[in-house]
Amino acid sequence: MTFNRVANSYQWMEKIVFRNDLEKARNFHVSLVRDAESILLLGDGDGRFLEKISEIGTDAQILSVDSSSEMIRLSQSKIHNTGLDVRYVCQDLKDFEFTENFKPDLIFAHFFLDCFTENEVILIVNRLSKSCPKSTKLVISDFFLPGKGSFSGIYRNILTYIMIRFFRLFCRISAKKLPNIPKIMRSKGWTCTSHKSLKDGFINSWVWEVEGYSKRP
Repeated sequence: MTFNRVANSYQWMEKIVFRNDLEKARNFHVSLVRDAESILLLGDGDGRFLEKISEIGTDAQILSVDSSSEMIRLSQSKIHNTGLDVRYVCQDLKDFEFTENFKPDLIFAHFFLDCFTENEVILIVNRLSKSCPKSTKLVISDFFLPGKGSFSGIYRNILTYIMIRFFRLFCRISAKKLPNIPKIMRSKGWTCTSHKSLKDGFINSWVWEVEGYSKRP
């Protein structure tokens, strides 16, 4: 999976389809960075969220893992004068190795997990559970299809189908449908401590924390 082919056009495509809604969702819980010491960004993309972090201000070490070299290049160009302590890793998450000297207490995954199948998301969550401190907060912003009956529900199902087919073609994502993020997270022993949404629950941002350490794999 790589977003190199769409990196330079990703922002305007997002704006055309969603206006500022995805940007709002990314920033719902950005204030958490103030108290963080180590931050992990998964598939952060073109750097707009890092720009927002720089506005909030943080002394945290930040590690950004993204499989797209073009997205990383765009991100670096946005934040080179911000003073943020950011290290980039251009690698697929499944190949990324967590190290003992970097244990994130805050993780952001904005519109990233929807690129994967449910089984792959489960594997990702398992890896995060094993590699992160007990106190880690995991912020996930993503889509969810709450209902199918209304006109807006039908529209969102069609939109989701088109988006997934587009990114399967141009970015080689593996997802064929949206993963059920709340169901997966709860099954893996995480509990939602904050949730904000837009468009009747279609666009979401959740904060997840460990419900019971014994439930973690």
